[in-house]
Amino acid sequence: MRSFVLREGRLTAAQARAFETLWPRFGLGWAPDRPLDLPALFGNDQPVVLEIGFGNGEALLHMAARYPERNYLGLEVHRPGIGHLLLALESAGLNNVRLLREDACALLARGLAPASLAGVCLFFPDPWPKKRHHKRRIVQPGFIDDLARVLVGGGFFHAATDWAPYADWMLEHLRAASDRFENLSTSGDFVPRPPDRPQTRFERRGERLGQPARDLLFRRRQGR
Repeated sequence: MRSFVLREGRLTAAQARAFETLWPRFGLGWAPDRPLDLPALFGNDQPVVLEIGFGNGEALLHMAARYPERNYLGLEVHRPGIGHLLLALESAGLNNVRLLREDACALLARGLAPASLAGVCLFFPDPWPKKRHHKRRIVQPGFIDDLARVLVGGGFFHAATDWAPYADWMLEHLRAASDRFENLSTSGDFVPRPPDRPQTRFERRGERLGQPARDLLFRRRQGR
């Protein structure tokens, strides 16, 4: 069951050109059930951070520029957002980013080797607010099991949402995995927005409307 709905927006002429000329440089293919060889794909053995559902790539671009000593793997299914980020990567001259157009749950379950990631980011996933749709939320026990498998000991999981019930949902599920994940919040729940995650204009609008974002930051425990 997918945690997203594929809404194919219209590509601009520049975004279409980006797919033709830049996807071969930044884009990756994945053969199902075959784990990605991340050092080979990036050409080095720097730690790799995955962002699931990067939207238009604003946060991913920011993180990749801020931490050139890391590699970033971006996952998104919507072509306009991918095209937007391809153009931004070319303009910024960054080479520590690779992109995939795949289902995140499938990739986590079958496309990544154990302890292959230094971190995973999940910013503003679809909250599926109706109760009958909660089974479509990406954060589920199986998702957390896969996170625990692909993250190195000491690796991080950083999530953010502006839907308070979904923030509580994620917190509850991660607390249930406390044998494998440690909450880095000093208050035991949420953390202030880290500088790694830039604030979007939609987030600022939400704050003005009384709907602030909440960030969760957990660390993979060693040897469990």
